[in-house]
Amino acid sequence: MRTVFIIYLLVSLLHFVLCCEEDETHYKNKSGECCKKCGPGKRMLVDDNCKDPRCQDCKIGEYQSGYTSNTRCERQPSCDTNLHLKPQEDKPITNRLNKCVCEPGYYCTLDDDCSACMKHSVCKPGQRVAKKGSPESDTVCETCKNGTFSDHDSADTCEEWTTCDYGYDQNTPGSSTSDRSCLGSPVYRAVTGVGIAVLVLVVIIVLVVYFYMSKRNQGWKEVKGFAADQMVTPLNIRPVHREEDVERADQPTNRQPQEDLDHSEPVSPSPSNMTENGNVVDQEHGKEHIISSTESNGYSYSYS
Repeated sequence: MRTVFIIYLLVSLLHFVLCCEEDETHYKNKSGECCKKCGPGKRMLVDDNCKDPRCQDCKIGEYQSGYTSNTRCERQPSCDTNLHLKPQEDKPITNRLNKCVCEPGYYCTLDDDCSACMKHSVCKPGQRVAKKGSPESDTVCETCKNGTFSDHDSADTCEEWTTCDYGYDQNTPGSSTSDRSCLGSPVYRAVTGVGIAVLVLVVIIVLVVYFYMSKRNQGWKEVKGFAADQMVTPLNIRPVHREEDVERADQPTNRQPQEDLDHSEPVSPSPSNMTENGNVVDQEHGKEHIISSTESNGYSYSYS
C-alpha cells in the first residue's frame, strides 16, 4: 500500500511539473503551485486564488495579447496625428497590439515601427501610375509610351493620341503631355460640301435651261420663216417666146449624122474611075448636110 501511494505521488508531481512548463495557460506561483492565467484582453486582479483567479478586461488604450498572470495591461502606442499617423484600426482593441500606420497619401519609412511618414510621390503629366502607393510603400510612376499621353497628375493610364478622321488635318502633333489636335469641324465640312453640291446643281440647271431656250427659239424662227414663205404671193411667170425660138421650133429636129451604108453594086473599072497607076478609085459618098445653129435658151421670162 505504501508503494502504491509513493507511485501516485510521483505521477502527480510529474503531471504538475509538466503542466506548468508546457501549458501557456498556467504558471507557478511563489509557493510552487501550478496556477491558471488570465486570457488575452484581460488582467489578473489579485493572486488570491491560484486555481480560479479573478480577471478584468483591459481599459481602452490598453491591450493584452496573450495569457498572463500580470495585474496590468500593456498600453497601446500613441499615434501622433501631426506626424500623419493613425491607429491601424479605429475601433478599440484589447486583445492585441493596434499599431500606428500612416494616413492616406503617406507611407511609413520603417518596416517594424512606424514613427515617421512620407508623402506619396505624385506622377506628373507625361507619366502614369504603375503601382499605387500604400501605407507601407511609395507610388511607382512610369513614363507614357510613344503615341500616348497624360495631361494631369497621378493619371492611372496614358491615353492614345487622337486619330484625325477623313476630312480633318493635323493641327498640332501629340506629345507625352498633350493630345494631337485635328483642324476642321464636321459641321463646317458638311456645310461646305452641301454648298458645293448646290452650286454645281444650279450651274447644271442654268445650262439645261439655256440650251432648251436656245433650241426653242431656233424652232420658232424656223416655223416663222416657213410661215412667211407660205404667205408670199407667188409671182406670175410667163414664158416669152422669141422669133428665133419660133423659127427653130418650126424646123425639124436635127439628129446626129449617121454614116451611110453602101448598098450599090461594085463599079467596073473604066478609064474614068482608074488612076494613072491603074488602081480603081472608090467613090466616096458624102455625108448629109447638117444645118448648124447657135444654141440659145429657148425661153425667157418676164415678171408682171
